[in-house]
Amino acid sequence: MTEARQPVVAEITHEALSRCRAIGHGALEAVEALRAELEKSPTLGRQARSAVGGMKLYTTRLEATAGRPALTVTYVYDAPPPEPGLIRIALVSPVRFAGGAGS
Repeated sequence: MTEARQPVVAEITHEALSRCRAIGHGALEAVEALRAELEKSPTLGRQARSAVGGMKLYTTRLEATAGRPALTVTYVYDAPPPEPGLIRIALVSPVRFAGGAGS
């Protein structure tokens, strides 16, 4: 039995996890929801310049909620055949606007 599509595994790096905890206000929960979604659709977001080999760099934005600032999330998608793809959420940053409320 062969699968038409290999599974993708997504993880949050220690650095991104630390940033989520520092941001607080539901940042970790939002990034965890994105992590789960990336396992279904690994090419969400905007692709940046390709990294080394078959790895691809993506960035996406999570809109703000009443208690959490908007977040920019950067992740690396590595899908070397025949292994399942691996996504590493590497960087999480709050979006700050000039003249806007926050911080």
